[in-house]
Amino acid sequence: MKSITRYLVINISIWALLAALSAGVILTSLFRTSAEDAFDGQLDMVLKMLVGELATQLFSSEELSRPGSLGQPRFELPLSGWYWTVSRSNKDELVFASLSLGGENLTVESQSEKQYTGGIGRYLMGKGPDGKRIRILEREISFGPDQSYYFRVTGNAAELDEQIRSFENRAWLLMVLFGVVLLTASLLLVRTALRPLTKLQRRVRDVAIGKSEAIVGSYPVEVDGLVEEANILISSNKETLERARTQLGNLAHALKTPLSVITNEVRSSDLQNADMLVQQVDVMRDQIQLYLDRARFAARHNTIGTVTKADPVLKKLTGVMSKIHPEKMVDYECSADSDICFRGEEQDLEEMIGNLVDNACKWASSRVVVSLTEGLEEAAVKRPQKKNANVRKWLSIIVEDDGPGISEGKIDEALKRGKRLDESKPGSGLGLSIVTEIANLYQGTFSLERASLGGLRAELVLPAIKEE
Repeated sequence: MKSITRYLVINISIWALLAALSAGVILTSLFRTSAEDAFDGQLDMVLKMLVGELATQLFSSEELSRPGSLGQPRFELPLSGWYWTVSRSNKDELVFASLSLGGENLTVESQSEKQYTGGIGRYLMGKGPDGKRIRILEREISFGPDQSYYFRVTGNAAELDEQIRSFENRAWLLMVLFGVVLLTASLLLVRTALRPLTKLQRRVRDVAIGKSEAIVGSYPVEVDGLVEEANILISSNKETLERARTQLGNLAHALKTPLSVITNEVRSSDLQNADMLVQQVDVMRDQIQLYLDRARFAARHNTIGTVTKADPVLKKLTGVMSKIHPEKMVDYECSADSDICFRGEEQDLEEMIGNLVDNACKWASSRVVVSLTEGLEEAAVKRPQKKNANVRKWLSIIVEDDGPGISEGKIDEALKRGKRLDESKPGSGLGLSIVTEIANLYQGTFSLERASLGGLRAELVLPAIKEE
């Protein structure tokens, strides 16, 4: 699962449910067995007392008389469910019966699997005169030739069932409470155990937004190694960036001077193909600058924790453009969300916005509108394949002008490096292609379309973060 908390909660809930269910089944089963044994023990005791009284009369050669209450008043309460009978061996000739039976007889329904352990006998289920379920203990005892008797002692099965049912209700309620308490305790334990991960997430976020240069704090042994390795990675990333910048700067300076010397020498020479050589040197200079720019962009955008506040950059560039193109008398409109930040280098953001605004100023008749908002605009949503799943927020920069615009068929051509659709306008033709390259390095999007003002609408979508 993507969530450790959800995984632990689901598993703990399953095991808590199984534990409570198993405990409830075992507990109620043990109580049922114990209650039935205790109930049968009472019947066994009464049967033995009944056999003892009758045996005393038979061995004393006295005339048989009905035994008394046997110390159990329930056997004298009419239709109480507690009965006893003594009959001849054929079971049909009833000799004595308890007063509670009221002269009626018992109905035997089925034999229990449980055998009577005190001698030859068995447990039966039946009904009393009033139709109530009773549990019967039956035993045949012989006191001599032609002196065999069947003894039956019954108990009210409804009382036993009610006792068991009452315990089961209380037991299952207890198991539910036990499960709730166990689940609650487990949730608290999970939250407490995972709290260091929440702390770690905040510290990593501080590094990502540039508030901290490393992950700080004390963490459990299980994640301490991860924190140490992450700090090593952050430090290594910064060192790699600095080395790359230094090497790129050295390479740029090392190539600049020889190319300038070659250009000057060729121009001052009398060679017939001097113009062609100068042209090729310019091509070399452009290609070197191209790949230096790409390497510089790649090194910068991979830097961990680099964040740039977008609003000041946007307002600064629009202010600069009004001074660069004073002859245009362009009306600039700028609106920006002051809390949103670009996840990248300030130089890259300045280069992208600067190229877009400069291009709009060149073509605008009288108006340029620049807006910066949080989230994806409708056009960017239509290109989900460009969205980086690891970035939670995005910013949208839209630059519009009221110039002549370009047709849809020439949009792809305008984005090509060094391509100028109108040679009368100043520039190298590299601006829009540079914007495209930088945006792609940050896994953003850049698109051109017809603006509502009538000119060109340039839309730039880049990874962002919201200030807290």
